[in-house]
Amino acid sequence: MIIFFGTRQVVRDDTRPGGGMQQCPRCGQYALLKPRTARTFIHIFWIPIIPLGQPEPILECQNCHSRFVARV
Repeated sequence: MIIFFGTRQVVRDDTRPGGGMQQCPRCGQYALLKPRTARTFIHIFWIPIIPLGQPEPILECQNCHSRFVARV
């Protein structure tokens, strides 16, 4: 039997204020940068099991879906 395990980031929507219409650093388009949080988990068979560290605030471009660390 093969067991798949490792780490991966889980990204979720965030209710904090921030983001808005801004120029994306990657694609250069004016797009909605949506506030989200990313947290690293240990997973088994792609199911998150154990969280590692604290959630990190990020912004995600709705045009190119690039993610950037949010300046708090």
